Amino acid sequence: MPKVSVIIPAFNCERYIRQAVESVLSQTERDLELLVVNDGSTDGTLSIVERLAEKDNRIRVISQPNSGKPSIARNRGIRHASGEFVSFLDADDLFYPRKLEKQLRVFRHYPHLNLVFHDVKNLSQNGEVDSGSYLSRGEFREYLDTYTRRERDGVYLCNGDFYNFMSAHCTTLAIQNVMVRRSALHAQEIWFPEDMTIGEDIDLWFRLALVNPMGCILEPLSYYRRHDSNITNDLGGFFRGSLYVHEKNLARGGKLLTREEKKIYQGKIADQHFHYGYYLYRNMDMKSARLEYLRSLRLRPSGRAFFAFTKTFMPARLIRSCRCYLRLDEA
Repeated sequence: MPKVSVIIPAFNCERYIRQAVESVLSQTERDLELLVVNDGSTDGTLSIVERLAEKDNRIRVISQPNSGKPSIARNRGIRHASGEFVSFLDADDLFYPRKLEKQLRVFRHYPHLNLVFHDVKNLSQNGEVDSGSYLSRGEFREYLDTYTRRERDGVYLCNGDFYNFMSAHCTTLAIQNVMVRRSALHAQEIWFPEDMTIGEDIDLWFRLALVNPMGCILEPLSYYRRHDSNITNDLGGFFRGSLYVHEKNLARGGKLLTREEKKIYQGKIADQHFHYGYYLYRNMDMKSARLEYLRSLRLRPSGRAFFAFTKTFMPARLIRSCRCYLRLDEA
């Protein structure tokens, strides 16, 4: 049985898949299996992976008809995984060479943990690395002393209320930065919800955080690649998926939050409703925009949301005329 199973869902990613696979095979931790779930690719993805598998027997290629959802491919990988621990990687992202080694070291030092995560760097499609990182852009460092306890070698053990931090402040967990005990995954009735296209990973992270002790390595150990084909570039789908996950999470775990944490969380959800409303307003879907502004107002009344709500009653012809005038004025 390998120590770690790494799962990569792959659909039409011939441009990046070789780099992703090689970033796993070049890990300093050699005791691993790599499950590449080919989700009905129609480009050269499958042939690239199969050629790599001929050279390294740690690669297992699983092919299926296109599902259109990473959650279905990831769940297929989990069902075939045999490692004690499971990590995930999207086909356009990369691991640092010592990622698996460093996470396993934390599990060895703290055997009560069921999940260990780390920081992530952004990578452009041209290979340029952002100066910041995922956790530094969130509020993670600001609340370290409140929700974690520092141990040796830059390792932080999450307190029992870390779920509260994830809800109110920063989700912190991501596809590229999680290593979880396979037994903790199998304790969940559902892994990645297969009725969701966006946000299905966050839903799983919240459920895992509710019941599992976790640790964090503060340094970046993987890259998230930004490019034009990222699924989160679909703004409408992103807003719908994100709102569904967070409202579901608030209903499920809201009683665990302090009054201040709940207020902050409701404010974040209100902001998302507002921004989704603006997106719909810009696309002239006034009925739907009005509904999103109302939802924002119910969670957190504000003059900004009320003014935006009233604008949705303006005649479409007047709105188009104003936009045209503003564009001419800017020119």
